[in-house]
Formats: sequence, C-alpha cells, structure tokens
Amino acid sequence: MKRTLHIVLALVVIGTFAGCHPAPPDPRERDYASPVEQWGDAASGAASAVNATDMNGAAPLQVRNYEIPPDPQLPYKHEDVHIDSVRAYTLPELIDLAQRNNPGTRIAWERARQAALSVGLVESTYLPQITAMALGGVQTVAMPIPKKLDSKGYFTADTNEVLPSLVVKWLLFDFGQRDARADAARQGTEAAKAGFTGEHQRLILEVSRAYFALDAVRAQVRLGERALRNAALLQEAAEAKLARGLATTVEVAGARKATARARFRLERARAADNDAYNALLEKMGLAPTLKLGIASSEGRPLPRRLSDDTDKLIRLALAKRPDIAAALARLRATEAGLKEAKASYFPKIGLEGMANQNIGAMRVDNSSYYSVNRPSAGLLLRFELPLYDGGLRASQTGIARSKVREAQAEIARTQDEIIRQVARAHDDLNSALAQYDAAKVYAEAADKDAESTLEAYKLGVGTLTSAESAATDGVQARSALAQAYANVLGSAASLAFTTGALTSGEVLERGR
Repeated sequence: MKRTLHIVLALVVIGTFAGCHPAPPDPRERDYASPVEQWGDAASGAASAVNATDMNGAAPLQVRNYEIPPDPQLPYKHEDVHIDSVRAYTLPELIDLAQRNNPGTRIAWERARQAALSVGLVESTYLPQITAMALGGVQTVAMPIPKKLDSKGYFTADTNEVLPSLVVKWLLFDFGQRDARADAARQGTEAAKAGFTGEHQRLILEVSRAYFALDAVRAQVRLGERALRNAALLQEAAEAKLARGLATTVEVAGARKATARARFRLERARAADNDAYNALLEKMGLAPTLKLGIASSEGRPLPRRLSDDTDKLIRLALAKRPDIAAALARLRATEAGLKEAKASYFPKIGLEGMANQNIGAMRVDNSSYYSVNRPSAGLLLRFELPLYDGGLRASQTGIARSKVREAQAEIARTQDEIIRQVARAHDDLNSALAQYDAAKVYAEAADKDAESTLEAYKLGVGTLTSAESAATDGVQARSALAQAYANVLGSAASLAFTTGALTSGEVLERGR
C-alpha cells in the first residue's frame, strides 16, 4: 500500500514540474522592431527592388505587401432576381421587389417564426417526458471484507451487465409557472409579428423616399439639359450678332462660358442621378449591378392641405402603429415573467416512473458466473419545495419586477415619440404643400421672363447679361418646383407611416 502511494506522489510531482516548465521557444517567433516588420511581408524579386531604389542609387528598400490571401470557399452573394429589362417599374412594383428581396424582411420573418416555435417549446412541458436509456459494460471491483472471512482481506467481483430502461417524468402541478411561461412566449410571438409588420412598413417608407428622391434628381437632369439648350441658344444668338457687328467678343466669350457652365452642371446632375439610383437599389436590397427601369412620378396628384386637428391622427397612430403594439406585447410578456418568478416560491408535484430489465452476470474470486434476467419497475410521486436558495428566487423576482417597470417606461416613451412624429409629419406636409404652391407660381413667372428676355436679346433690345440671368433664374425656379413636388410626396409617405397607414405599396397610389 505504501509503495503504491509513493508511486502516485511521484507521478504528481513529475506532472507539476512538467506543467510549470516553459515551452520551448517557437523558432518562428522572435523580437521585432515594430509591428510592420513582424506582419508586413517583404516583396521579393528584382522588379520590387528596382522600384524601391531611390533617386541617388542607394540600396533598394524592401517593399512590404499587406494582402490577405483569397479564400475560394468564401460564399458569394448571388441573387436570382427576375428583372424585365424593357419595363419601367412603378412605385408599388418597386416596393414588391424590395419586400421579396430585402434581407431585413427575411430577418424579421425568421425572428417571428422563432418566437412562434418557442410557444410550442413551452407547451411541450405540459406533456410527460419519456426517455429510453441503456447502460451496459464490464466491471471488476475489489471490495474489503474482514480477514476472519478471508485471509486476503478483500474479494474481487467481476460483473457483466446490460440495463435497458424506460424513464417517465411528468410535472403535474406547479402553481401556474408553466402557464406564465407559455403566456410570455405567446406575447413574445405577438411582439415579433408586430416587428415583422413594422419592418415591412419601414421598408415601404424607405423605398418610397428613395424613389421620390431619385425622381427629383432626374428632374434636375432634365432641367440641366434644358439649361444647356438655353445656353446654346444664347451662344448662337451672340455669335450671330457678332457676325453682324452688333455684339462684342466679350459677349460671345460670356455666352460660351455660360454654355460650358451649363454642361458642367448637367454632368454633375447625372452623377447625382447615379448616386440616387444606387441608393434606391440599396434600400430595396438589390445588387447595384442590376439595370432597372423606373417609371416617373410626374403628374401624380398631390394631397390636399390638412386641417390643424392632429388629435385624430395621433389617436389613429396610437391604435395602429406596430411599434406600440410590440411594446404592449413586451409589457404583457414581462408581466407573465413576473408571475412565473412568483410561482417559483410554491411547490411542484410530479410523477416519476422507471421500468428496466437487468440482464447481467457476476462472479466472485474467479468463481462460476451467477446470472440474472429480471424486470423491475417503480412509480413515484415527487413533491418539491425549495426552502433555501441563497436569495436566488428573490433576485429573479426583483429582476422580473424591474423588467415590468422598464416595459411600462418603454410604452410611455414610444407613445411620446409617436405623438411627436405625427405632429411633425403633419406640419411638414402642410409646409411642403405651401412651398410647392409658391414654387409653382415662381416657376411660371420665371419661364415667361426667360422667354421674353431671350426674344428681346435676339431683337437687339435686351442685353446678354439679362438674358443669361433670366434663363438661369427660370431653370432654378423649375428645379425648386421639382424638389418641392418630391418633398410633398415624401412628406405624404412619412405621414402615412407615422399614423400606421403605410401598410402596402398601394396606399400611396390610392392617395392620388
């Protein structure tokens, strides 16, 4: 016995010293002067050396290449989106494409699906849990016995055994703990559904705004083309007058400068059009390489001026907004969680049963094997009441109460945000309509002024400066009108969203 103990102690000491001994240094590891020297791979080859040689012919510098090797197994996002190349997509059609392809809607759908599955997960605890098990193996055990019975002071038992079993556990009564957990899961499902709805409404709003913004930019492109034509007309008129001796070279140079400026502004508007187009595809969740024809919103009737009574819109928003519905469902879920925590103070009653078959054999000190092949079964009533847990249940109950108060505060904050959003959207729409009315009058007056001053200059009555100024003012007025038109449509979409009425792509079409 002492010899065995000494061997065990020696093994422990050897293992301890082996663990404390430092590992041999890695030959690849050494001290570096800087992280650049450690991680930057020096470029090799004569070409790199030549490129890095300074102007004085000094020794070539090491050019370090910071590059990650390509991973052929990296998945590439490939979207199979059917696009009709000759079709001009309207706003409802663009929204439909976005809803079917935007990752945000798919994420929200999977979250709602997970929440729905969690209800079934909780409801499964109402049913008995049945488990089939099997244990088997071979074992040799030395057991001490008095030396009066055996001079060695021990005997050895060899067993071969297989125990197939069937175990049943069934929680019968828990003072409503499972009911509260199931209620919390159902409320979580309602919150996830509201979140899914809210994600769709948010997507509709973002696509609508991007669509109207793109339409406004394309109006600027058309106005840029018009400005270029006007500048070209003025330049032709100036050159014609110069040929007749009625204009100076200074006037012609100024006209040519105005034409060049108009061409530059047109190219800048086309670049903005490209940015706005990519922004729309981004909101839709589509690849920027897609070529998508988009119909213009020109000619869409605008909404009428709203009344000053915003209370009706606020009540509508508080009744229909998905975010307030989700906040209310989360409050109910936290209240159910508090009930679950309180129920943990009460006992649990359940049934536990087991049936098995003992198939085995045993021998003692190399005797003959004694075998058994007999069934056994049992059914027990379990009563469980935690008496002391170190404050665990008290902490859980306190956390549950805090979550209820947090959810109540979240509802209050959501209501305040909705009220402010509706009031702001109401005022923004009325303001946008007023600006559009003013811009329309301004554009009509500027057009007439530009036409008259250009005609006067051609007849030799007006000046080039006046004609250029009137033409520029006319383009700016039309640009302001196009932007005001897009602002009205965007504000109308925002108001529909804040009131919870932006439920599909057809809503804005019906508002014509």
